[in-house]
Amino acid sequence: MTDITSETPVRDIAVKYPMTIPVLESFGIDFCCGGKHTLATACAKKELNTESVLKELQLQERLDSTPATDWQQATLSDLTEYIVNKHHAFTRSQIILIRALLDKVESRHAAHHPEILNVSKTFSVVCAELDHHFHCEEQMLFPYIARMEKDKKTALPLAFGNVQQPIARMMADHDQAGNEFREMRELTNNYLPPDDACPTFRALYRALEDLEHDLHQHIHLENNILFPRALEQAAMTA
Repeated sequence: MTDITSETPVRDIAVKYPMTIPVLESFGIDFCCGGKHTLATACAKKELNTESVLKELQLQERLDSTPATDWQQATLSDLTEYIVNKHHAFTRSQIILIRALLDKVESRHAAHHPEILNVSKTFSVVCAELDHHFHCEEQMLFPYIARMEKDKKTALPLAFGNVQQPIARMMADHDQAGNEFREMRELTNNYLPPDDACPTFRALYRALEDLEHDLHQHIHLENNILFPRALEQAAMTA
């Protein structure tokens, strides 16, 4: 029997029952950056009926019996490797696709749909930020976490002082990316193509939405699982 209630923090629902993430996504409920709120609070913010959302979550949890990886029990090294190989890799390939689609849509449709120019501008900012963010994680933070987990005594100190500082920086980056994707969602009317949109235009909006959904799961794994566990590990070795 599921223990999801209206008072369960949204991030706890996503952590314990990852199969419910598509349901949270479908209602537009933030389970990564804003995951500290209870389900009732999250629903109130979106003007959703809490009981209806709760029933959908409970139904999904009961129906989906596929065993998911328990990232609370996996090693931190395995988790960081998964994040890099799945989410970082997907984001990089998706950025290439979106840039190509944006170039075509901008050249053909910007005159009649000037909002696409703002989408392109915001997306360029996101790309630059994510590129730097991934570099910091892959070259510094993730290797440090792996060393700390493997050998507590010989883990080298981070150049920026301690693990709390880079984690705080990464989480701030997550908030910023979330804000920028919300801006693009508003600019695109929730990724709804205009009536005169060509197939390329429609593919662009679908690609942006797919990237946003993947980013939500990506940030969830870091904010709600990896970083809390790394901070706990650091406290044990202090």
